[in-house]
Amino acid sequence: MQTFEIICLANSLKHGGRCIAGIKTDGSGWLRPVSGRGDGTLYEEHYTLTNGREPKLFDILQILCQEADPRDYHPENWAIASQKWRHQGMTTINQLNQLLTKEFKSAIQSTHLLGTQSDRLKVDNLSNNPLTQSLCLIRPDDILWTIQTDEFSEKRRFRAIFELQQVKYDLSITDPLWQNQLNQLVDGEYSSEAVVENLSLENYDPKHFLLTISLSEPFQPTLDQPLYCFKLIAAVMNRANARVLLAQE
Repeated sequence: MQTFEIICLANSLKHGGRCIAGIKTDGSGWLRPVSGRGDGTLYEEHYTLTNGREPKLFDILQILCQEADPRDYHPENWAIASQKWRHQGMTTINQLNQLLTKEFKSAIQSTHLLGTQSDRLKVDNLSNNPLTQSLCLIRPDDILWTIQTDEFSEKRRFRAIFELQQVKYDLSITDPLWQNQLNQLVDGEYSSEAVVENLSLENYDPKHFLLTISLSEPFQPTLDQPLYCFKLIAAVMNRANARVLLAQE
């Protein structure tokens, strides 16, 4: 058994449950707590805190884990114990800046996002070359937010197109809170300025969005294709908004 403290930087949708992840407060990197279910999905009985609510971004969470449970595509996984997680307050601006500076530098030094220019990694390739990281935090350039409703299922799909180190990416958004925000808009493409204006988002700087990127579980798009892990936008944050939120603590 081992207890960790993390700053929550992702609470995203996953197979009817959630994927939660964060940076360890001791500065030793990312941690993704996973359940004993086959794909590690967390459900309410796993992530409901001792105070009765679910984790929010920038919460400090104390989590008791049974053992490391790394996968080739998810090296940060730790299997959780049955004990409820404890809310230890919210991070401070100084603590957050100190821990995330290393993350931003790492993203700048990397040529490609999580190793490739595409929106996915082939699972077969990871068997011989396991990842050292499946989570990262980035400050992208020129985000274009896209909303499209599937004509058959009527399900709305939310994506973000952005540049990082002069490489363009187009990734799906699994952050439920940001999905709810974008769901108020009609289908189309929106700049960050347009999103902030149309949604009347106070204390948001359209030039300072932060994204937590996470790899998905292996997924086979069609029967004639191999398994892939897709890059997902697991959390959408805004630096100006974060400063206001944390200054209130």
